[in-house]
Amino acid sequence: MTLSDQLSRPWVRTLALLVSIAVLASLLWRSDERVPPLEAESLRGPSEPDGFVINGLYRSYDASGQLNTMISSPRIEQFETTQLATMVTPDATLIDKNTGSPWTLTAETGTFHEQKNLVELQGNVIVTRQLGEDRQGTLETEQLTLDNANRTVYTDAPVTMTDGRSTTQATGMTAWIDDRILELKSQVIGLYEPATSQPQ
Repeated sequence: MTLSDQLSRPWVRTLALLVSIAVLASLLWRSDERVPPLEAESLRGPSEPDGFVINGLYRSYDASGQLNTMISSPRIEQFETTQLATMVTPDATLIDKNTGSPWTLTAETGTFHEQKNLVELQGNVIVTRQLGEDRQGTLETEQLTLDNANRTVYTDAPVTMTDGRSTTQATGMTAWIDDRILELKSQVIGLYEPATSQPQ
């Protein structure tokens, strides 16, 4: 008896149809099963980033749409679980909203905390600001935090500030970018070099 003869019988056709339906139902049921997702961290390891950006540039604007912060880095690594981004040799520019004059910040490394809108700069941190046509203010420290939401920079580490005529050292400070206020915390030492009078 051939296959076509067997399929011509009603009960064989019904049985074949039931088997097909059972196989199809089994396949559909298995496709609905949730396969546990493999966490990115388990695949890459805890110290490896979820992604990275080459020659990244971050811009922040105030409520009126004016640019107030720019941070660039040749390499930025992003970690989704902790919502952190680490930066190699970050270079930041902060714009004084009252005068439009920039503060520039450089460091060896930086960490951006997305939830808090904080940037922590580490290693040879240098802040510069033009004070006049012939004077530039410089602040040097090993650690500095930029609070972009409150427009402040602060540290508990020792700082050295120079402005062309004077040098000030302290341990810990807070600066309000737009208000041009600087608060030194402790162990403040200042050296001032008086301007030399021009010969007549």
